Amino acid sequence: MENTNLGPRPAPQADPSDLGAAVRQVLEVLRAGGRPMRVTEIAAGVGSHENTVRSHLSQLLDRSLVTTATAPAEGRGRPAVLYEAGPAPGVRVDEYRALTGAFAADLIAGGDSPQVRERARRIGRAWGERLATPGATVSEREHLDTTLADLGFGPVRDGATVRLTTCPLLDLAVENPDVICQVHLGLVDGTLERGDDDEPAELTPFAEPGACLLRVPER
Repeated sequence: MENTNLGPRPAPQADPSDLGAAVRQVLEVLRAGGRPMRVTEIAAGVGSHENTVRSHLSQLLDRSLVTTATAPAEGRGRPAVLYEAGPAPGVRVDEYRALTGAFAADLIAGGDSPQVRERARRIGRAWGERLATPGATVSEREHLDTTLADLGFGPVRDGATVRLTTCPLLDLAVENPDVICQVHLGLVDGTLERGDDDEPAELTPFAEPGACLLRVPER
């Protein structure tokens, strides 16, 4: 059923226990591999056809249990997609919720002022800097999308715009969007190590049915 409410849904809990045995086996192969893997490798590991494995990977992606990256180009044709097991279910989402819960009440009590919004953004940036990966081989977009997925935002990218279809802090954001959304913007700044000289990211809360809209200008 189409979501006609403005804004995202609550972040789902990434629990693999209710997935089918074949899907869980794909996840186990990825976790055992401990590195990004091609579909051909995964299919060999589980003894299934590649198309079947792709279907199982799609289910795991929907749960944010695996992440994707693009392999280096090798000759002509489209580069291969690599799959890797994500962090333990719910770990980063729970950490992010706990971090925000510790300071959200204090921030919100300060009202909606430029000073409060700036403090909220600084706190989000500090968290994002913990997740930054200097020297990473993945692109800036891939790193951001993976981080947002890990934290429960359900990102869907369209160029420089990212639809955030779920929110790990939806209950707080509904009541205090200006404060909580500044935390999210700070998270983006910190994750991408964006400085004051970079064009700022923009977040439009509850922008359309089923999503908030995040715009991250290219550098």
